Amino acid sequence: MVKTMLKRGAMVGAAAAMMIGFGSSPALAGNLGIQLPNGRGYMTFIDDGDIFIVCDTKKDGHGVTGYVRTVDTDGNIVIAETIDDGGDAGCDQKSHNIIGKQPYDMVLCWNGGGACVGSRYFHE
Repeated sequence: MVKTMLKRGAMVGAAAAMMIGFGSSPALAGNLGIQLPNGRGYMTFIDDGDIFIVCDTKKDGHGVTGYVRTVDTDGNIVIAETIDDGGDAGCDQKSHNIIGKQPYDMVLCWNGGGACVGSRYFHE
């Protein structure tokens, strides 16, 4: 229960940061990456093919979860993709078509608790 509350709190904080980010200048899509502190993991967006890669880089018993988020027509932040990695060899990835000027960002969380990290927002 405490783990769920921490995860929700981290997502709320990340959502608030995203709303601030959506108020600033957009960045055109290109390869983009974010990293968790202490080398726990990273998330990468590869523009050629619109591929998102999530890697858990520490054998600490906790995986990492990456979120691809966007804003719907009502202005709500929605999760477009969720990518989990941990407990297996290699990284996990998903493809998600980044369309037009619709804003997206990435958020990466360590599943052992603590803060998540987010990217600047971007579009095609």
